[in-house]
Amino acid sequence: MAQTKARKATVKKASARAATKAVVADTRRRDPEVAAWLAREIAEQEKRYKKIVREMDALEQRRRRWILEFYERIQTRGYSIHAGLRRKVAASEIPPLPKGKIRVVW
Repeated sequence: MAQTKARKATVKKASARAATKAVVADTRRRDPEVAAWLAREIAEQEKRYKKIVREMDALEQRRRRWILEFYERIQTRGYSIHAGLRRKVAASEIPPLPKGKIRVVW
């Protein structure tokens, strides 16, 4: 029984070493042309991302105004519950605006 456990442990260690070697041996170098293309694509995507971030940041004040208008609308006009039924939201139920920048996920 002790020999069986020892053998199983040895097999596990050997298979772990073989798996590690297989992963290390599988690392391949990229073709320089592919690496250059990849670098260009990454640069273009980062440029597009920065442009989107600038546009989203430029809307910060308008976004705050939209939120305040929405809060006012649901307090005065309310929102539809069912068919013609509307519910007005009390001022105590309205959450405060965030103190920092409003994070937008797109």
